[in-house]
Amino acid sequence: MEQNEIVERALTIPDQAKSIIIQSNDDYVRAGEILLTIKGLRKEINSFFDPICTKAFEAHKEAVAQKKRADAPLVEAEGIIKPRIAAWNAEQERIRKAEEDRLREEARKQEEERRLEDAILAEQSGNKEEAAAIMDTPVQAPVVVVPKSIPKVAGVSMTKQWKFRITDANKIPRQYLTVDEQKIGAIVRALKDQANIPGVEVFSVDSVSAGRQRAVA
Repeated sequence: MEQNEIVERALTIPDQAKSIIIQSNDDYVRAGEILLTIKGLRKEINSFFDPICTKAFEAHKEAVAQKKRADAPLVEAEGIIKPRIAAWNAEQERIRKAEEDRLREEARKQEEERRLEDAILAEQSGNKEEAAAIMDTPVQAPVVVVPKSIPKVAGVSMTKQWKFRITDANKIPRQYLTVDEQKIGAIVRALKDQANIPGVEVFSVDSVSAGRQRAVA
């Protein structure tokens, strides 16, 4: 059977299905016959297209495998160089922040010494209240910014990725928990109406299937 013939026959089925309104046993039988026709046509479609799909799939799979083999050395090299770049960047950032902290503390001490000198001068001048006010005023650490020293490489950038690790699963709020529908489905299929899972309603729906026609004796 040619592809066009299969497609044309399949295109007639939806109209047949739409025309069926089951109001009698004869209508029911006719609907079942259409269902069997669908099953037969589907078998012909599978017989025609499955070899084509298999051939295309095998060709695609081989092409993907070849691409993966060609890319493998690059993946390996990327896996080596990226962590090294990230580690160097993290270390330089640590050094930069440490220098900022050192300079900030140094500036704070200088400001503290300056205020002490001002307080001493005020005290020596008889301005005890001014001296006390100077000493009581908190020393604000000045803002110190040490510029980054990492060179920029065109096309290469650093992005911060936020990740997490679970430290205590029992403390995780309910809205972050996911119901294991696969496990629930397995229990329901096994126990059917005997399944008893709190918060879960177990019910059944009828499913129509079409099998081979049996010869009537």
